[in-house]
Amino acid sequence: MKVRMTVDVSGTRNGEPWPPRGTVIDLPDDEAIHYCQQNMAVPAVDDGVEKAVRPDEDVEVRALTTDTGPVKRGPGRPRKTT
Repeated sequence: MKVRMTVDVSGTRNGEPWPPRGTVIDLPDDEAIHYCQQNMAVPAVDDGVEKAVRPDEDVEVRALTTDTGPVKRGPGRPRKTT
């Protein structure tokens, strides 16, 4: 059964370190159920949708901010003029 780990587990499993949180791992059904019951993992859902981006495509990464335009002043004390 494939599960997505929701926590970081220390130590090793079968001589290999545990995968980091968020990684999908294939475990035996009884072990996967145990981790799901302990809220250490959730069943991995395969929605069958593959998302791909062309390797030569430049993707613009922008941070979400509130600084996108001029600041509108609300009612209150007027601006100082010199």
